Amino acid sequence: MLKSIFLFIISACLLSFGYQANGQTETTIALNERFDDALTLYFYKNTLRMLNQSENKEFDDLIKDIEKMKFLVIEKTSDNFGTADYKKLTNDYKGENYEEIMTSRFEGKNFDVLLNERNGSTKGMVVLVNDSSSLYVLDILGKVELNKVTKLFREIDNSAEIGKMIKAFSDDHDSRDRIRRVGKN
Repeated sequence: MLKSIFLFIISACLLSFGYQANGQTETTIALNERFDDALTLYFYKNTLRMLNQSENKEFDDLIKDIEKMKFLVIEKTSDNFGTADYKKLTNDYKGENYEEIMTSRFEGKNFDVLLNERNGSTKGMVVLVNDSSSLYVLDILGKVELNKVTKLFREIDNSAEIGKMIKAFSDDHDSRDRIRRVGKN
């Protein structure tokens, strides 16, 4: 009996560690597999701190509760991602026990924030940033204060290195779209 309890505890710890090590929802993993040409970046606490070149204390405070974050950028027009896809995406997150907690609009982008809470503590957070041409997904292991979500997105979006990657990604998609249009004519 004691051996069974011990094995159960070890198994539960390993399963819990697997979730924490992965730090991504199944929905985000499936989205990334479906749109394998999406810009995908991983940030760990140390990586996020490296973005803070100016040693801004506000930024450090902003990221203090983030253990890991996956950042996806999907070009909606070239990848045929529409309104029905977005609705399915939010429903898939809800199916993983994420609750839609906030919707807002900031600088022409719609923000939807979903939380996964257990025992009153936020374990995970998904931020969907949606505009006419792109979908940005921030799948976070940890949390960001709700009133600072848009600030986190702006900091990441304005980071020089990440900005270069996003621009290169967008330029690459624009080139492919031009080639596709020429090929159709």
